Amino acid sequence: MDWIGSAEFHVLMVVFGVLMIGLGVRSYLHSRLSASELGFVLVASVAWIAYAIADAAAFLSLPTAITSLLTGGLSLLFIALFLYWGYTQRGGEDA
Repeated sequence: MDWIGSAEFHVLMVVFGVLMIGLGVRSYLHSRLSASELGFVLVASVAWIAYAIADAAAFLSLPTAITSLLTGGLSLLFIALFLYWGYTQRGGEDA
C-alpha cells in the first residue's frame, strides 16, 4: 500500500482526472450526457485533480508557490462548479 502515497501515482490520478473531463465534454457534445450530468462529472474531476495535484507537482519538481497556486485555484473552481451545479438543480425544481 506504499504506492498509494507515491508521487507517481498522484501524477496518474491527475492524468485520469483530465481524461474524465475530456470524456465528459465529448459525451456532452455528442448528446450522451445532459448538462447536469456534465456538471457532476466536472465537479468530481476537479475535486479529484485538486486532491492529487500537490504530490503530482512535487514529482514534476514545480516550486511550492506554483503548487499552492494550482491547488488553490482548483479548489476554488471545485467550489464554484459545485455551487453552480446546485443552483441549476434548484432552479429546475422550481419550474
